[in-house]
Amino acid sequence: MTPLKSVFQNCIDQHTALPSFNLDSFEIYQAVEKAVTKTGLPCLVQLSPNEDSFLEAEKICLLVKKANLHGLPIYLNMDHGNNVDRLLTLARFGFDMLHFDGSKMDYPTNLSTTKYFVEKIKAINPEILIEAEFNHINLVGSAIDESSYTTPESALDFINQTKADILAVSIGNLHGVSTQAEERLNISLFSQIKSVLPNTFFTLHGGSGISSDQIDSAIKLGIVKININTDLRLAFLKELRHQLTLQQSEKIYDYFIPTIDQLSVLIEQRLINFHQPKS
Repeated sequence: MTPLKSVFQNCIDQHTALPSFNLDSFEIYQAVEKAVTKTGLPCLVQLSPNEDSFLEAEKICLLVKKANLHGLPIYLNMDHGNNVDRLLTLARFGFDMLHFDGSKMDYPTNLSTTKYFVEKIKAINPEILIEAEFNHINLVGSAIDESSYTTPESALDFINQTKADILAVSIGNLHGVSTQAEERLNISLFSQIKSVLPNTFFTLHGGSGISSDQIDSAIKLGIVKININTDLRLAFLKELRHQLTLQQSEKIYDYFIPTIDQLSVLIEQRLINFHQPKS
């Protein structure tokens, strides 16, 4: 299978991006695999620490490796990891990418810890990509604070010292989905960040609530990975509730199969959209 770093470089060259789907349940993984089987397009699946506690990342890793054996271009990431020992375990187990989130630390502590983490992971496997984060990305409903945005100067300093492969930027993106038009990316700011780090990959967290034109602009400028989580949760719950009103079956899969099918349609749309070159 094509190394993830080469896939990201192709994204840069072609002005495309990989969606990175969070897994709240095994059924969401099934929906991703169904969409990738149909489209043949690559993506990442990922788990947050809470999702890891529920599903166990090693189990998901085995499913992904099985899919890879069948030619499916699915890659695996740990999202917002903050336990270095746990991340080292997953590196040895076969993860393609690991995100160390030290954004709740003070800057010097985050810097030194991320640098240590990158050195440890690269010693295990230099092909594993490391995502770093130092500006905390707020939740929907939080007050918008532009002082917390990533600046070109801080991004350059952080990447030069840590040697991380991918930087999660804060440019107006929020975790969650807003019911109001409160998420507006500062595309000009991202352009400045990219200009000082032309060889660094960038990821956008909170992709569920951002308009398609803003997503397209970010991809065109060099965002190669966009996280999708809340959209999947909401779509899954909506369809499952619907199925519960339709059927009177004691077979659990009678409710989950149509839910998975419906969710795979949304995932397929994200795959096609993100992989369509942005002109």
